[in-house]
Amino acid sequence: MDLRHVSSRELAGQELKGYDKRKIIYENLSPEDAIELDKSGKVDGAVIVDLSADYRFDASWTYALPELTKRSAICQSTRISNPGCYATGFRLTLAPMLEHLGGVPCIFGVSGNSGAGTRPSPNNDLNRLKDNLVPYSLIGHIYEREISRHLGTPVAFIPHVASWFRGIYLTINIPLNKTMTSRDIRYIY
Repeated sequence: MDLRHVSSRELAGQELKGYDKRKIIYENLSPEDAIELDKSGKVDGAVIVDLSADYRFDASWTYALPELTKRSAICQSTRISNPGCYATGFRLTLAPMLEHLGGVPCIFGVSGNSGAGTRPSPNNDLNRLKDNLVPYSLIGHIYEREISRHLGTPVAFIPHVASWFRGIYLTINIPLNKTMTSRDIRYIY
């Protein structure tokens, strides 16, 4: 991999650490800026890997989770959208059980407050979060739509934010279409 551009609102102007092939400074690029860099020829043979939610619903981009997406599709793509953090956990957990679903899976998720955004809000207010779990976006959360679309089955998602900074906790209730033992389920995974 030969990086040329990296983008981050929070890190704009800082040097990318740990990449020794060249000095790269973070830019604050919008998705449109990245596409324009490619169209204008400022990058040659560009592969754009978008880590934001901007292209997760765009069929012209490869939605790439390497464990579940054909690697050949990823390797041949020049436009790659990356699933979100919750979406990665959901998909990796639910994918092996799809043929055994007997109803809508219900996902109870708790993230650290780093997932609550960078702008001050009640969802990242440490005083409000102290000794607490705070629910948010209980209807139509983007990850609920993302998972439902890419797994091809509806899911219910109940997101919460907690006082710790980083990490995700997931509990997923998976209704089954037949009786299974714990051994059966372990074998599937």
